[in-house]
Amino acid sequence: MSHAFTDQDIQQLEHGEGQRLYGDGALVVLKGMLEAGISYFGGYPGSPTSNLIDAAADAYDKVLKPRGIYMESSANEMSAAAMCTASCYTPVRGAVTWKVLGNGVATDVLDHVSQIGVEGGTVIVVGEDYGVSSTTVAQRTLPWAMKSGIVVIDPRADQQLLLKLTRESFELSEASNTVVALLLRPQLSHANAEVKTANNAPSRYNTHDKIQFSVAEPHRYPLPPNTQRQEVERYTDRLPRAEKYILANGLNEKFGQGNGKIGLITHGTVFNTTLRVLSLLGLADERGTLDPAIDLLQLNVVNPLCPEQLVDFISDKEQVLLIEEGQPDLIEKQLRSLLHERDIKVPFTGHDLIPGVGELVPGRLIGPLSEFMAQHLPERADEIKQRAADKLQRQQMAAKLFPKPVTPRPPTFCTGCPERPVFSQMKINEMLTGNKDWHATDVGCYGMAGLAPFNMADSNMGMGGGLAAATALSAMSEQHNVSVVGDGTLWHSAMNTCVVNGIYNQQDATYVVLDNKWTAMTGAHENPNSGPQLTGEAGGGDLNIERTFKAMGVKQIVKANPYKFKDFQKKLKQIQEPKEPQLRVIISEAECQLQRQRTVKPLRRKMLAAGERVEVERLGVDNDVCVGDHACMRVNGCPSLTLNESNNTLKSTQVAAIDTNCVGCGVCGEIAHAARLCPSFHKVTVSHNIGWYEKLWDNLKALLIPVGVKATGEATEGVG
Repeated sequence: MSHAFTDQDIQQLEHGEGQRLYGDGALVVLKGMLEAGISYFGGYPGSPTSNLIDAAADAYDKVLKPRGIYMESSANEMSAAAMCTASCYTPVRGAVTWKVLGNGVATDVLDHVSQIGVEGGTVIVVGEDYGVSSTTVAQRTLPWAMKSGIVVIDPRADQQLLLKLTRESFELSEASNTVVALLLRPQLSHANAEVKTANNAPSRYNTHDKIQFSVAEPHRYPLPPNTQRQEVERYTDRLPRAEKYILANGLNEKFGQGNGKIGLITHGTVFNTTLRVLSLLGLADERGTLDPAIDLLQLNVVNPLCPEQLVDFISDKEQVLLIEEGQPDLIEKQLRSLLHERDIKVPFTGHDLIPGVGELVPGRLIGPLSEFMAQHLPERADEIKQRAADKLQRQQMAAKLFPKPVTPRPPTFCTGCPERPVFSQMKINEMLTGNKDWHATDVGCYGMAGLAPFNMADSNMGMGGGLAAATALSAMSEQHNVSVVGDGTLWHSAMNTCVVNGIYNQQDATYVVLDNKWTAMTGAHENPNSGPQLTGEAGGGDLNIERTFKAMGVKQIVKANPYKFKDFQKKLKQIQEPKEPQLRVIISEAECQLQRQRTVKPLRRKMLAAGERVEVERLGVDNDVCVGDHACMRVNGCPSLTLNESNNTLKSTQVAAIDTNCVGCGVCGEIAHAARLCPSFHKVTVSHNIGWYEKLWDNLKALLIPVGVKATGEATEGVG
């Protein structure tokens, strides 16, 4: 795994009362868990909480393991959710994590856990990403949690508060016997700050001090006749107890002097956006001091809401504005219902003014918020309108600085990625044969093949569902189905959802498995195909993709190196030749280039420093030969393949060029030849610390053929 935290970072997790910790939101949350005394932790990595998995893995040997905390490399979100069963029947605290889309994967198990109720504090750290900075679907955790009776904590962006609410989430869970979801947004997860710590708490039970005997409790089993009783308990006892705890411990916050005529209600990091906009309008400073006319209620807990607290806040106001982000607008619906039930006549505004869909960034909020404030603070209206206009004018001015719209920068494969040549070869096959397959892709790095220059993803329908998404189409279409999956997603869910389903239903398709040995899309995490667990400890068993497919009854399986074009092309064509309907598998084997370089570069530097011989391969483009048609880029997309000015002034277009990020994978040159494009690509081997005989031979060649640079035997600065 690519370790994200230094030893100094991890040492801070042992800090005690009154000491200082500096780190990102993930480190702060992990510290909060230790202060709460957790007994177990697990999850499935997914941004924006991948770094929480990293922090726990990096801290395992020195912090978690000595404390007896069990840590699991969960196969998927459902596996992680199932860990929470430990807290249902024993008084142990534990936490699991996944990104927002993992809620759906975990639902079946977690619904049962929630129905039973928990004895020990149980917290799910959900990577909330409504702004889709790293997520394919815009989605909120709140609707999912409400239907399952889960408490939701949505902190404002303040790391000290995050530390406190992490600790409190376990107390709240135990006080209400309810699962708690702690939302960790990118604004918190990826922001660094200094916090004041407390002592770590020992866990009651752990891998050192084990439970001697767990008593069976048949009356808590989630089956009739218990089911209806548990449902009644959840909504008439547990969640009301959660409300009492929220009020008693001040988890929601009030800002302002308490007698303002205007009331604002925010939640999560919407608070920070609102405060920023109010400061731009001259109605607050960014430290939280509001204009005397304004009071603000920040809902750090968005489920359950506390009706009495809301009524108390709203009742004496002249105007109330709810600033809720996203859909469905469940907070607004509950508030409007509450006002109607209590016959409260205070004018209330919500999504009838505030944008109802999409992330609320300052640029989207300043217009409606300034309109509301100008209307209800008429004595300040001119100033508010002018300030808002100045900011909007500044945005428009910035946009006009560019003569043309800035081209959106889509995500792309890393330099040297072994997945790129797979799509290059499939694209070239289509170009040469004229036959276009139906490409049912999956969730992973390879999903970017749906973008330029490949445009080879006809569907992308959820993690582990790619091949299954084309079952009906396979039967009803003349097009051949080619589905692509990575090894991480294969073990996550595709083996059952797609492979078992495809074999059982006699699906006719080609399944391309990209085996790069890592769950690369999350930042390079171990999976059952990697061998070791996230903690660095050895994994159990020998989970081999090829043998697993054979054991499941797949008859046609071939393995190929994607960097060897001729062999890969040959095997890809052979496996796609018309045969009886069946599932055919080609396994593309090559390590994630990003991970490979993290190993190769330090080793290369060490060898150079020791005076050992080092060879580095680089690709290049002959400036004089390239005609500038850019055909090599249309089926490549490598970030290191770019454009440069031609040496020939008669050429009207820029020529292809390769920058210093090149890792020498050779794909661009292979593409040029495979697509029968041009001979301008060449590969060179740069040798460092060469022997005296090689220097002599090189100097002799330079005398006979006076072209090139004399070898010095010294390492080139910056190479590798």
